Amino acid sequence: MKRRSSSGSRFLWWLLWFSLALLQVWNHYRDKPPSLPPPKETRFVKLTDVRLVEDASNDGDSFKIEHGGSAHVLRLYFVDCPEKRQYALVKNRLKDQAAYFGGLSIEQTLALGHEAKVFTERLLNEQPFTIQTRWERVFDSARSYALVFFPDGEELSEKLVRAGLCRIHTKGTWMPDGRREYDFEDHLRLLEREAKAAHRGAWGIPK
Repeated sequence: MKRRSSSGSRFLWWLLWFSLALLQVWNHYRDKPPSLPPPKETRFVKLTDVRLVEDASNDGDSFKIEHGGSAHVLRLYFVDCPEKRQYALVKNRLKDQAAYFGGLSIEQTLALGHEAKVFTERLLNEQPFTIQTRWERVFDSARSYALVFFPDGEELSEKLVRAGLCRIHTKGTWMPDGRREYDFEDHLRLLEREAKAAHRGAWGIPK
């Protein structure tokens, strides 16, 4: 009787161990749930009927807009366009921007910054656009980070990267359609490689 009891105990332990191992294998290979959406406080506010406001500080990635009778200064997520003028506070940033594009001169970098400003202003003046923002402040300034979408579905950072007029270098974010920050940045990197291969914008300037 004792031998049967011992054999039965071993069988139960073996069955328990096998069940636990099977559960671990199932848990490893089962379909994982989709990523949770960002918290409510990080969700975007959509602004329509927006227009660009002419301002001396406007450039390729930062500009003033008017919406609902109020003016706001916005700064793009993900990208950084070259400076359009040189002054003490941007001296090192200009050097970094010049180096990013393979060793441009400061004069070439400034010219590229002006080209980016014209590019962005032309798009915002000639096409309707929609703003997506969380009113997240840029450091301690009055500017807010934002995304700018056009009727073709593209965001302004995509168009700037595709044209070779910016570097991928600033704060990113979850996208309003649920794409993760790093997935969208990987997408921008792909567009940047295409711009390099086609020698667009900065990638076509003789060094």
